Amino acid sequence: MIELLTPVFQGEWAHHGEALICSKTAGSHAYRLADLLDRPREIDDILTRRARFVGCDDLRPVAAVWLLKYVTLLVPPVAVAASVLEHGFPVDPKDISVMLDDDAKPVAFVIPHLGESIAGLDTQRRYAPLLQEHLEPLIGYLSTRARVPAKILWGNTSRRLETILTLAQQLPGHPADTAQRAARDKEYLLERRTWPDGQRNPMFGHKRQATRITENGEVPVRLHRQCCLDYLLPGGSYCGLCPLSPEFRKRKGATSPS
Repeated sequence: MIELLTPVFQGEWAHHGEALICSKTAGSHAYRLADLLDRPREIDDILTRRARFVGCDDLRPVAAVWLLKYVTLLVPPVAVAASVLEHGFPVDPKDISVMLDDDAKPVAFVIPHLGESIAGLDTQRRYAPLLQEHLEPLIGYLSTRARVPAKILWGNTSRRLETILTLAQQLPGHPADTAQRAARDKEYLLERRTWPDGQRNPMFGHKRQATRITENGEVPVRLHRQCCLDYLLPGGSYCGLCPLSPEFRKRKGATSPS
């Protein structure tokens, strides 16, 4: 793990910080994101290899679940650095490479240097390298190529941001302003309909209100607004907060937008 991250990612959370590697060389199994975006046939090849491995001809769930794994590895260290440490890792497509295993699954990311302090910058400027410069073009291509709605891919991103920014508000041994900054970042990134420039926030409305029937009656739950499509893969399933789960679809009126 990058030493800068070790004070945050400890104990059961340590694995969330291990997927970001700082090295001058990325290795033969790494793909620089800028190269993939410039030569999108390579992204097509990655999706095809992944589809072949999971045994699915439908690229929609293949791309959605591939991107979910991608952001599961990338978002935690980058978001913790931005919100807790006020540090910006170099995640611009020209700098960062994604490492894949033999079955085209993302396993790590490689950056050539540690980046720089971003202390004093607002949420938009601290997160623009990750969201606008890195994920926006990647999600745009995956959505077009695999014909999967971009809102599903952004939904996969938002659920990872929500998890890590909630954790960031509860870290022991950190100044109170750290928790406040993480809370402000979470509100800005996930709870605003538009950005200050008027652009629509693709992660807004990432949850919706529903009820679960238990032995003790109805229990309110907050479902993901979009399904990650894992259930469409061979052997796939619904997560406990999936809006398409039969648990919530079987009863008319079981879910309603919040």
